[in-house]
Amino acid sequence: MKLENVKHIFWDLDHTLWDFDSNASDTLTILFEKYELNAELNTTAKEFIEKYQQINEECWALYRVGKMEKDELRLVRYRKAFDHFGSQNIELADRMGWEYMTECPQRTKLMPGTFKVLDAFAEKYQQHIITNGFLEVQEVKQTGSGLKPYFDVVVCSEEVGEKKPHPSVFKFALDKANAKPEESVMIGDTLEVDAIGGKDYGMVGIWYNPHGKDLEHDVIEINHLEELLTML
Repeated sequence: MKLENVKHIFWDLDHTLWDFDSNASDTLTILFEKYELNAELNTTAKEFIEKYQQINEECWALYRVGKMEKDELRLVRYRKAFDHFGSQNIELADRMGWEYMTECPQRTKLMPGTFKVLDAFAEKYQQHIITNGFLEVQEVKQTGSGLKPYFDVVVCSEEVGEKKPHPSVFKFALDKANAKPEESVMIGDTLEVDAIGGKDYGMVGIWYNPHGKDLEHDVIEINHLEELLTML
């Protein structure tokens, strides 16, 4: 499939270009050892990280639909993880939560093929970011990992007051980039939020599905970023 008349590519950031899972896991492993949580929680780093990631996903799902506030999300995910392993040490859980927010964005691992694809598209398209991630850490992530020079417009949903897939987020981003929906592509790892959200706004929606999740959809699906090189 070859997409025609494309001028703008809008990317999600976390899990799509910036390898959130690997960067988070590396940070959590360091903090687990630093605070000797094997003794506090009577578990391994691997088991703690697996449970934390599950809780984190649940919290983010609530955040995206407005059922959890940003500051609550930042701390409650650690308190819940500690509680799961039988610890009520809220002070330590909160300390770990705030330190994570400082350390994790400085990690620089990217999804496979990121630079190859961005370099190939740099001469052909204007590229942008639309993220639901927290505003204050986006600059750190992009600068440290070398992503920043590739993007003309970076929009965090916090600026809009809504979160993807709300149409106002896509409108804000496209207006800022002086882009038309019919000339734009939205690429992201979250089916409903990125690909379907973009498609519903009139863009081409592409679902990046590196883990091969089995979900019904009517958008373009890729399992590796380099597949985009045959489409665009």
